[in-house]
Amino acid sequence: MSDSASRSTLLARVLVIDDELEPVDLLSAVLSDSGYEVVSALNGGDGLRLVEIERPDVVLLDLQMPGVAGFDVLRRVRTVRPDLPVIIVSGQADLNVARATLNEGAVDYVSKPFEPEDVVRAVAAALTNRPASGRALRA
Repeated sequence: MSDSASRSTLLARVLVIDDELEPVDLLSAVLSDSGYEVVSALNGGDGLRLVEIERPDVVLLDLQMPGVAGFDVLRRVRTVRPDLPVIIVSGQADLNVARATLNEGAVDYVSKPFEPEDVVRAVAAALTNRPASGRALRA
């Protein structure tokens, strides 16, 4: 099967940005098993580059990262791709932090540790609440 043929059966492209390899691997496996194409970055700077290069349909973003922190990534994504859904996946289980990210333009907030199904549901909800990007959103 050609790359373009296999890509057309995927639901959407998800970019995971987290500085810890364990959640990146878990999210990548769960989302891939659910039919999503997954790309990842282990820091905010690389994540911002991949937003431009890979043109993801949704971003899963950790807040606490060295270098370019999650809040800064979120703000910059809002300027370059204002309609791109960003879901925060963070170890900060603080209601004020969650509200602040939503006020900055995140579409959802999932606290670590998380149930993988909750993340899959959040991605699906984020994708259904916006126009298709041109990539196949249905299998």
